[in-house]
Amino acid sequence: MAKDDLGQELPEVDPSGQELVYMAVANHIAGQIERGERAVGSRLPSELDLSNMWGVARMTTRRAIRELSERGLVRAVHGKGTFVTRPDS
Repeated sequence: MAKDDLGQELPEVDPSGQELVYMAVANHIAGQIERGERAVGSRLPSELDLSNMWGVARMTTRRAIRELSERGLVRAVHGKGTFVTRPDS
């Protein structure tokens, strides 16, 4: 089983299943943020690193990060990376 940068096992993602793959990635990371496993201000792995961890296309991880940004959980800083923000209450 594949693991993420925090050493947690990644859930199985079925590309032909009903759940959208980018949502599975986003929901996994969102859960970590909401449980405090990813601290406010901490940097997420790069899109390429996330793609390699999950075994998905880079566009999939890019869309997952955009979903997290739309939820107010992360903020992308051009040239620096993507950082955890305070979850919306």
